[in-house]
Amino acid sequence: MNIKWEHEWDKIYKEQGEVQSEILPTVRVAKDIFKKCGCKRIMFFFSSRRRHTRYLAQNGFWVLAVDISETGIEVTRSKAEKLGLTNVEFAQLDMRNLTVEDNLLDAILCVWTTRHGTLEDARKNVKEMHRILKPGGVLVVDYVSTEDENYGKGIEIEKNTFVNNVEGEENIPHHYSTTEEIEELYIDFSSIDIIPVDYHFTDNYGIKHTIKAFVVIEVK
Repeated sequence: MNIKWEHEWDKIYKEQGEVQSEILPTVRVAKDIFKKCGCKRIMFFFSSRRRHTRYLAQNGFWVLAVDISETGIEVTRSKAEKLGLTNVEFAQLDMRNLTVEDNLLDAILCVWTTRHGTLEDARKNVKEMHRILKPGGVLVVDYVSTEDENYGKGIEIEKNTFVNNVEGEENIPHHYSTTEEIEELYIDFSSIDIIPVDYHFTDNYGIKHTIKAFVVIEVK
């Protein structure tokens, strides 16, 4: 599909805001891993999840908070300024083409993001994350599983990828992953752990959801 992701996400953020208010457990785990590994400079996708940008900054990291949506960035920037957070920078970037120099970052955290797009989009994202991590840098990222309850909904545009799949994100492709696929995506990393996880959350309308996913921890 030839769509402008930034336009779609601008629209989604304006209409929906944040769909969940708690700090995701993956973010808490990533914070502990980054501290244990001595990471200082990290990139976080998507900055519009402003609670996570705030959480990481308040835990002492320098955070490059990125989002494809200008709306998402401006909302998060405003909140960070009100809180006096000086260790956060913002950039409007596409995860498939990160205009950031090589070997810049100690760590990258990418949650609730990688399911958006096709498998080829995911390949581009992994290649870019590998490029901008320092040698020995740490990556924590999650992928929605083919066991998720939304798998198979909507129109399949390629294997395991659907549009009209998630309410409110109808025009955005959603890809569902297997462990075998993830292992192939991260073949250039020196080590990889793949951990099944169930995310439980309640949205702004009081509806409970579960997302079946894999949390992937890699070292370059």
